[in-house]
Amino acid sequence: MKHSLKHIIIAVGLMLSLSQCKKSDLELTGTPSVPDFTFEQSAPSDTLPYPYKVTFTNTSTEEFLYQWSFGDNTALSSQKSPLHTYSVGGSYNVTLTTVGTNGNKTITKVVAVSDACSNDFFNKLTNCSYGEWTWSTDADAIRVLSPDETTVYFSGGASNCQADDVYKFNADGSFAYDANGQTFDVQAGYTCSTPRANAPKYRVVALANERPVILLNDLTAGVGRPFIGTTDIPENNKYTVMSYTNNTMTLRSIIEGSGGIILEVKLKKMVTLTLADVKDLLCGGSSKSWKLDPAAGANSIVVGTEANPAEYYGGGPLEPNCQIDDYYTFTTSDLVSYSANGSTFNGGNISPNYNCGSDRSYSNVTYTFGAVSGGVGGLASIVLPNIPPAVFIGTTDVPAENVYRIIEITPNKLILRAGNGSGTVFQFRFIPL
Repeated sequence: MKHSLKHIIIAVGLMLSLSQCKKSDLELTGTPSVPDFTFEQSAPSDTLPYPYKVTFTNTSTEEFLYQWSFGDNTALSSQKSPLHTYSVGGSYNVTLTTVGTNGNKTITKVVAVSDACSNDFFNKLTNCSYGEWTWSTDADAIRVLSPDETTVYFSGGASNCQADDVYKFNADGSFAYDANGQTFDVQAGYTCSTPRANAPKYRVVALANERPVILLNDLTAGVGRPFIGTTDIPENNKYTVMSYTNNTMTLRSIIEGSGGIILEVKLKKMVTLTLADVKDLLCGGSSKSWKLDPAAGANSIVVGTEANPAEYYGGGPLEPNCQIDDYYTFTTSDLVSYSANGSTFNGGNISPNYNCGSDRSYSNVTYTFGAVSGGVGGLASIVLPNIPPAVFIGTTDVPAENVYRIIEITPNKLILRAGNGSGTVFQFRFIPL
C-alpha cells in the first residue's frame, strides 16, 4: 500500500510527540518533596553585642537539593542545615526551597531573632540602631576624684571645643567619634587641638547585679588611646556606667598610672530630630548655603555601597579650580540653587571625564523633601527632578534616581548620601558657606 507524503509527515510528527511525552513523564516521576525546618538561636552572652547566630535544621522529606533565603538580603545558601548569623535582631521571613524528583516546593517561616537590645542599658545606649551622645551641659560634667572619693580635685563643665563632641554607639558594636573641628587634648597641655583618633569598636559587659561596663577597642590607626569624654587614658579602656536614663549617662574610669584617681564624665543623648527639625537645619530657618568640605583629610566625596559608602573610592582633595568654590542653597519653600562660579567638575558621565568643564549652575529648582523610604538609613530625603546632569548635588554622575538622603546634620555639618541604597552610592560631606 502506498502512503502519501502528507500521511508520512503526520505519522513522524505523532511519533515525535509521543517520544517527547514519554521523556517528560520520566523526568517528573517520583514523590514531591515536602520542605520543612526547625531553628534555634545560640544562647546570648553577657558581652554585648553578641553574635546573633541561628541554626537551621532541615526536616524536609523526598528532597535532594536545598536553597535558603534568610530574609536579611544576604546571600542564598545551598547547605542542608546551615548556621546563619544576623547583623541585627528582629523578625525575618526565612524561606526554604527544596527540589525532589517531582519538582520543587517552598516553605516560609517567621524567625524571631533576639539581640542585645533586650538589655535595658544597651537598648538606651544604642536605641537599637545607633545612639549619639554628647557632653552634658551640667556645671559638673567633668569631675576628678581621689581614689577614696573623699576629695574632689576638679569639677567643671565641658570646654568650648568639647561641648560639640559626639560619640556614636552603633547596635552592631561599631563606635565613632566626631570632634566637630577640635579635640580638647589633655596630653597636649589641656588645649583645643586637631581631632584625635578613637576606637573603631566597643563592647558592653552586662553581668547580673553589677553596673554595666563599656570597653573600647584599641585604635586601628593614629596615635594615642581610645577615650570617651576627656582624653585621659582609662585603665584597660574601661568605663563603668554609674547611672543612666533614656537620655543621660554618667561614666567613671580610673586614670591609668594615677594610683587610682577617678575620672567621671556626664553625657547626654543627642535629641532625635523630626523632619521639621532636619528641614530647619538644612535651610537655616529660611535659606542656607552649603559647600563641600575643603579641609585636608575631610574626604568630602566617597563612593561605594550602602554597606560601605567608601568601598569604591575613599576620598581625596577637591579640585581647586572648579569644586572648591561650588555651593548649594536650600530654602524652606523647597527650592534649591547651585552656584558653580564659572566651572563645574565633570563626573564620569560628562566628557572630559573628571576634569573642569562648563558651568552647570541652576537656580530655584523645586525639590521634594520627606521621609526616607525603602528601608535604608537616613533622617530625611531630598529628591530632585530630571536625571543628572540636568540637576544634581555634589557630582554630576550621581545615581539616576536623583535621591539624596540626609545621613547626619548639625548647624555645622551635612552628610548627604546619593542613591536609594540598591546600587552604588555617593556620599558627600558639606559645611556651611
